[in-house]
Amino acid sequence: MKSLDAGQEICTVAASIPDNAFNVWDDDFVQSMQTPYGEPEYRQRAETLVKEVKMLLREMQTGDHVDLLEGLEMIDALQCLGIDRYFDTQIKLTLDSAFRSWDTSFGIRLGSESVSCRNLNATALGLRLLRLHRYDVSADVLESFKDENGHFTFSNDKDECAMRGMLNLLRASSVAFPGETVMEEAKMFSSACLKTLSQRSGDTYNTSFLKEVEYALVYEWSRTFTRWEARNFIEIYELDDLRLKDKKILELAKLDFNILQYMYKMEMKNLSRWWVNSGVSKLIAMRERSIEYFLWGVSAADTMEFSSIRIAIAKLSTLATIMDDLFDDYATLDQVKLIKQAIVQGWDVSVVKNIPQNFKMCIEFVFKTMKELINEATKKQGRDMMPFITKAWEDYIEANMEHARWKSSGHVPTYNEYISTATTSAAIGPILLHPILLAGPALSDNVIEKMFLNKSRFYELIWMCIRLIDDTRDFEDDRRHGEIASAISSYMRDHPECSEVQALNYITNLVEELLKELRWIYLNPDNSLLDWEKICFDFNRGLQFLYIFGDGITYSHKEVKHQVFKVFVDPVVM
Repeated sequence: MKSLDAGQEICTVAASIPDNAFNVWDDDFVQSMQTPYGEPEYRQRAETLVKEVKMLLREMQTGDHVDLLEGLEMIDALQCLGIDRYFDTQIKLTLDSAFRSWDTSFGIRLGSESVSCRNLNATALGLRLLRLHRYDVSADVLESFKDENGHFTFSNDKDECAMRGMLNLLRASSVAFPGETVMEEAKMFSSACLKTLSQRSGDTYNTSFLKEVEYALVYEWSRTFTRWEARNFIEIYELDDLRLKDKKILELAKLDFNILQYMYKMEMKNLSRWWVNSGVSKLIAMRERSIEYFLWGVSAADTMEFSSIRIAIAKLSTLATIMDDLFDDYATLDQVKLIKQAIVQGWDVSVVKNIPQNFKMCIEFVFKTMKELINEATKKQGRDMMPFITKAWEDYIEANMEHARWKSSGHVPTYNEYISTATTSAAIGPILLHPILLAGPALSDNVIEKMFLNKSRFYELIWMCIRLIDDTRDFEDDRRHGEIASAISSYMRDHPECSEVQALNYITNLVEELLKELRWIYLNPDNSLLDWEKICFDFNRGLQFLYIFGDGITYSHKEVKHQVFKVFVDPVVM
């Protein structure tokens, strides 16, 4: 926050905002996007294919020779292709059968009862799928695949079937829970084998298998989302159509992808027009990321019925970015206090009249949009949601003011002091509250307070994972722009003997441990799945995805631009 006289106009260029922070997605381009997949004929064909694939699955489950591994591989394919939501009943039948066959010591046996017939591929695949569907299975079964020295063994790296066991072992490790050492060992062992494999010529292995290995080494389950995975696995299965029982499965996946993409295109057009009409980009220099935030929204809620949630996440993230960039690059502390007062007094823009005009116009846009979103949440919940939403924004601004005090005084807080404030200053609260209010049924005040204002452990973990992954990617940039407080610097304050590299490694490893705990809470067999919990969990997965290659929000002109094209712009060729 800078020192400005009350009537001084804000400059239109902020030194800390890089050139590549401006809008990657020209509105004319967005408005020009066309696709035929909104026509009724495509939905009708998809509905027919769903019925035919259901018949195929019933035949697989009731034939004379039911193959459990084949059934698990089919479930895996349906999930990877993003069409499993159509087949919940059929999937449950197969998983119930797998769970009945599950040996607590050895996992899944195929063939005879001989110890030599234990199958790593089936057990690793079954472990992951059963956990993802909240069956109570222990990772200890993987101990039976170690040698007498307690090490995982691998006998034949020329056999693609055996290597698929390695692939499924790696994928199983992505649903590890806290304290599961065997899962960490499985991850290290399988990833080492697969990295060696991925460097070899495709003459030995099927191209589709190598592509699958390449994908798994980069995008583990906690750092990907359904539409991205569907697009990639459509391409993978196209390279080897023999892996699917029937070509209708791939046709359905393609149609489903393109039909949803049509819907996203329409939503993107509305969102892009909303942003252009705001005029904010002509008032101040700031990060323009409404389309990238829409990708985040799709990662959290991708199906037809959740359009309002996707749009809300994109808009709220954009509003938070406006506020962040105003606070960091333009506003004085006194001006920010005025904004906080205006929000507390019912989003009353008249409170902030004694600030520069272009600053005020930005705030007017934020307040106008917030009132629209508050009305939407109020209508959904059947009572006034302004107190909860206002409290979330009040806490967010107060946390930002604390950051400003640290910055102006040169104070490096302790780690505990930092994290208690920084999780709130990341604006996850204001952004995440809306999916809860829009996706859930009418919720009591006590439920909302328990889930959100008091930050239950589930939500606390989401906030911490997002805050900390951002710090690991941005702390060098932030330091160049005058920010001295971060999880890394605070950890170094608490541990003077620790180098910056060691502190960074500690925080990076801490994120992994927090993700395990979050998975445990979410996939706990005793947890009843609620729509808003799934959305919030996937909200974190989406942010982790955007940060795989660095800060994909601030620097969105590389990997994230490619990802937007694959999910939103380019349809799958039928």
